[in-house]
Amino acid sequence: MDYSFMNIMMVSPVVMGVLLFCSIMLIAYALERWVYFTRAGKFKDTYWVKVKTLAEQNKLNEAIMASKEEKGLFPQLIMVVLEQSSQLNRLDIEDTVTIYKQRIRDLLSRKMGLFGTMSFISPLLGLLGTVLGIIRAFHDLALSGSGGPTIVAAGISEALITTVAGIVVAIPSAVVYNILTYKIRGKMTQIDTCTQELLILLFRKKRTAKAAMAAAHSITHKGDRIIK
Repeated sequence: MDYSFMNIMMVSPVVMGVLLFCSIMLIAYALERWVYFTRAGKFKDTYWVKVKTLAEQNKLNEAIMASKEEKGLFPQLIMVVLEQSSQLNRLDIEDTVTIYKQRIRDLLSRKMGLFGTMSFISPLLGLLGTVLGIIRAFHDLALSGSGGPTIVAAGISEALITTVAGIVVAIPSAVVYNILTYKIRGKMTQIDTCTQELLILLFRKKRTAKAAMAAAHSITHKGDRIIK
């Protein structure tokens, strides 16, 4: 058999057409996810160090401006935390952070089901094409009334091409799915750690400021009593 593209497609036109469509979708969506992760999921250590430094110095407006200048999902979340830290208590901010983190997870996980589905159904489609090819080979053999093992083996070898095609589509799909799952898990862990670190930093500053104000008020009150 001549293993040209057209001959391979003609082994089982329907099954091979579906697998070709799956392979095109795999390439297109894998590239789309890579571009999206590069742009929206990026995390700059220099930006995070800058925000923490400004927050420690109580320069929240400058930290917010630095977050607005950055692109990505993480700076947006940090900007929300900084903006609401002066308006809400910690519990309310943590609820807001949870909502935003779920939104980030949903955006990063978009189209993940496609890769998982293709990695599962592609071998089954290939097997379906092989079974149909074997049925056709034995049917043609019965109609011809002649031939032997060589003829049957030739038909089966052609039919097995669909199984190979299914596996060729399934392996990259599984690899892409596992890589993206690993990256999402790592990204969400990083976001959890950084947001909790920022919340601790912000509200520790608040507690320190409140304690200082309370101490100053107490000293002033005692001074007034002494003068009286």
